[in-house]
Amino acid sequence: MNRRSFLSKTAVGAVLAPQSFHLLKAQVKGANERMNVAFVGVGNKGAHAIQSLERLGIINMVAFADVDDATAAATYKKHPNVPRFRDFRKMLDRHNQEIDAVVISTPDHTHHYIAKWCLQMGKHVYLEKPLAHSIKECRDLAALEKETGLICQMGNQGHSGSGIALLEAWYKAGILGEVTEAIAWNKGDGNNSSAKRLPAEPVPSTLDWDLWLGPAREVPYNGKYIPKIWRWWYEFGNGSIGDWACHNMDAPYYILGLDCPSSVKIRSTGLSKLSFPESSEISYRFPVSGGKDVSLKWYTGSAFGPKRPAQLEEGRQLGSNGGGSLIIGTKATVMMNSHAGSPRIIPESMNKDLAAELPRVEKRSNHFTNWILSCKDEETARSHFGYSARLTEAMHYGNIAQHVNRDLKIDPVKRKILRDSEATRLISGPAPRKGWKI
Repeated sequence: MNRRSFLSKTAVGAVLAPQSFHLLKAQVKGANERMNVAFVGVGNKGAHAIQSLERLGIINMVAFADVDDATAAATYKKHPNVPRFRDFRKMLDRHNQEIDAVVISTPDHTHHYIAKWCLQMGKHVYLEKPLAHSIKECRDLAALEKETGLICQMGNQGHSGSGIALLEAWYKAGILGEVTEAIAWNKGDGNNSSAKRLPAEPVPSTLDWDLWLGPAREVPYNGKYIPKIWRWWYEFGNGSIGDWACHNMDAPYYILGLDCPSSVKIRSTGLSKLSFPESSEISYRFPVSGGKDVSLKWYTGSAFGPKRPAQLEEGRQLGSNGGGSLIIGTKATVMMNSHAGSPRIIPESMNKDLAAELPRVEKRSNHFTNWILSCKDEETARSHFGYSARLTEAMHYGNIAQHVNRDLKIDPVKRKILRDSEATRLISGPAPRKGWKI
């Protein structure tokens, strides 16, 4: 059911008639007041979010919503007194006056629907990465953030880490020189270009499969989708680039001030309409000031790279187990682990030679703390939707190129794919199934 028909059947709808529904704005909490937070999705990543925020000691947990009692069981056991719901809309209806903010840790295909509903009800939002399942959805959430003035944060935690802050300081100090090339990667274990539709299985009593599907088209339940394999299916996830690019492309994208690419070139191990290639090389060109452009390459799998830089010492790991990134300048090359972690100039001998002149940065609040303090008007959200929508949009152009298995030309000003009607249609993503348009 859509927002208006749902609200018309609830207490909220009795106060805000559908025809006069307006955007609500949350009240700013005082410095010593606790934020009242609800959680949608409380297993796996949701459980991590709950633990992280609980440790801060500055929030009250108002309510939990999860469609899968089995996945949520550990959280429910740990917090038996927190009200629980399967349908997040009923949670917001019942506890509307108590909730200041909502943390959303659900599969990609539900991000836009849940976040938009929460924003329209005046709730600050922390939304796991990638921001949304399509470019159109990303743009919609960024526009709604701006319209409401609510505090939003995408969950690419490395954006608040010291690594990206150090890298930005080094770049601004001219340590790297002119940068025209960057590389990011992840091994991408789950992509499957030969994927076939999984057979139907009985839906367990602990799961509301219809609510789990949400806006996605109806497909038969299979136990392999949950809790993690959904990510490798086009209807539900965005593959390895969706899982990791918001972490590993983030540093070069941010410090170089990139926006919309002008082209995407693709090499892959095979086309898939249901899943994603096992290996691929996605080559972006981004225009920058002065009429120049920057190359940013993304690698999934091992068939194409990334190539080991000559500066990296023999026996030293390239990045980390989660991948990493390289930023190549005329004066120095920096290697990072995943999530912009542990930036080092390579080779290590050069890092040691430059150590005395490398700028340092003060310790910053972590990603969750930054969001909560931003809701209290004490900080500014670092990965707000205005930024994270652009980063996720760039990621999506690469996924569109993978899905049609050909290169793309893009107008970076109008943000339009040129002369490719099939790829252009994918900007909007899959249409929501009946009753799930918002």
